Amino acid sequence: MSARRTGISVARRLPGIVLLLLAVSAALFWSVEVLPGDPASQALGAQADPERVAALRERLGLDRPVGVRYLDWLSGVLTGDLGESAVTGLPVAPLVADRAARSLVLGASALLVVVLVAVPAGVAAGARPGALRDRAASLGALLVLSVPEFVLAALLVSVLAHGLGWFPPVSLVGDGFGALTEPDKLVLPTLTLAAVAGAFVLRLTRAAVAEAAGAPHVEAARLAGVPEHRVLARHLLPSVRGPVAQAVALAVPYTVGGALVVEAAFGYPGLGALTAEAIGRRDAAVVSGAGIVLAGAAALGFLVAELAGAASPDRTPQRTGALR
Repeated sequence: MSARRTGISVARRLPGIVLLLLAVSAALFWSVEVLPGDPASQALGAQADPERVAALRERLGLDRPVGVRYLDWLSGVLTGDLGESAVTGLPVAPLVADRAARSLVLGASALLVVVLVAVPAGVAAGARPGALRDRAASLGALLVLSVPEFVLAALLVSVLAHGLGWFPPVSLVGDGFGALTEPDKLVLPTLTLAAVAGAFVLRLTRAAVAEAAGAPHVEAARLAGVPEHRVLARHLLPSVRGPVAQAVALAVPYTVGGALVVEAAFGYPGLGALTAEAIGRRDAAVVSGAGIVLAGAAALGFLVAELAGAASPDRTPQRTGALR
């Protein structure tokens, strides 16, 4: 796909992404409101005097209608201001940016593992459909997808942290990109996040490669005695670059969703953990600010995947070319 066509495709999809982010932010803002309690009662405790609670609610602006408060928050978002926390009174944007940097480190680490491990495993499995390695890889991916993230996290902590003592069970890291200076604390949450996303990518890669492996030009190359590594490099892999890129892009929403569980399980101070904490405190501005960033990352992954799929050439070749 040319750069011009890519730009046109992105421009056509941008209004839908903006509407999606608006819907997500509104849903998050309102969902916090329907939960029992509010930041005032959370801050003062369940036994607090009602007059004190009412005074704090008025000071925090919580006595205004939720629609008015949401529109005020949204008008600030349009200028880059995510508002202030109803609990701490601090600006939300710096807090979200700091936590987003940590989540970016974790997500990028997980995607790196996916690319280095899951993609080659999917290629190896799909290159010989029905072989032992194919059945083993497919079964392993299915088993991993069947295990919830928090169960997988508990297993890794039990074996690698408490059992063998190789890694710390809790992943408390420094501010921003400080996680990069403490790689040992990244290992367990990265493995947990990469396992589920990697199993998903492995299955998609395996399916694309298996389909391409049955193409006439690939079979002809094998019948002609072309070495297997050359069959992969020259005849099979070029036709699946698009689908594999699409599968890796689709892993981004997987990591975004998984981060909500994995970060809480390991105490990793990222956006997912911040969202869970803010929900517990009924802090609508923080929940909506963190949620809109997470939703934007997921939407970006879907957009890249869609563009990769649209840019993929027809996997059925028009001519086999020379077999070398």
